[in-house]
Amino acid sequence: MKKTILMSLVFVVAGLAGATQLALADSECTPADDKAGAAQLKKAEDNERAGKFKEAYQAASKLGDCLPEGGYQRQKATLKRVGLQLGQQEEKQGRLAAAFDWYKNSGNDAEADRVKMKQVNASPRDRQLVSDAIDHFRFKNNDARVAELRQLAAKNADLELANEEKAFAARKESFDELGKAKDWLYFVGESAAKKVRDRAEQRGDTLVKEDIYRHLENAQRYFDMAEAKQKGKALKDKALRLAQEHEKKGEIKQATDFYSLAGESAKGNELQAKSDAQHKKSEDKRQKQFKKGQDDLEKELGL
Repeated sequence: MKKTILMSLVFVVAGLAGATQLALADSECTPADDKAGAAQLKKAEDNERAGKFKEAYQAASKLGDCLPEGGYQRQKATLKRVGLQLGQQEEKQGRLAAAFDWYKNSGNDAEADRVKMKQVNASPRDRQLVSDAIDHFRFKNNDARVAELRQLAAKNADLELANEEKAFAARKESFDELGKAKDWLYFVGESAAKKVRDRAEQRGDTLVKEDIYRHLENAQRYFDMAEAKQKGKALKDKALRLAQEHEKKGEIKQATDFYSLAGESAKGNELQAKSDAQHKKSEDKRQKQFKKGQDDLEKELGL
């Protein structure tokens, strides 16, 4: 009971403090301040009537707290009317981003929504634009628009997956196309994004059958995209076996590459260092023999 009474007193004190602050704020506006605010508001409205919309908007935006009675409502109405005019001017010129900003910032919500979709329809493949539109309508709790935009994202993802199909058939590599599909599917949801992982795993399965380093390297990248850890481990085991086979054949560069792919870079570096040392030793011996041969020839010629 005591706690309840105490809490009630706290709320009462807080309310009195807030009321006091408002009263102080009102008391800060002198008649001269109110007169200056009224003049500034009239200047904004005069500029609007004269068709000087940017000047009107700027003047209305700079109004302070000291306004005549009904001044706040007049300011808000002025900003909305002028913002509509400015937005329409930009829209007529095809500058949709600027039009959207004017509409949104001046409180012309319906016009802002309309132009945002107009932007999307003009550039439906612009991922940043679609992303901004989704954020805009999510903030406004417009679920219907969000659903519509997610469907567009899914359609764009399917187009990228079709491009990926062609790219992989042509060059056995399609990371750029697959990455773009993944970016679009991010807007659709986790279940849709699984399409990319499945496609990446499929590509890895195709390439891992090869013994060519570049193909196996790409297979590893695909398995990483697919989060197929067990298949990635099996690929590394295969790379290690191929590294050892190339080492036995004296194919140092190939062996080093496969050791690196297998996650055994230290072995590859050691092998390369050993090969470099042998090469240097052979080169020193060749140079020494060449110099000896040259000296013998000079002696024979009496030089």
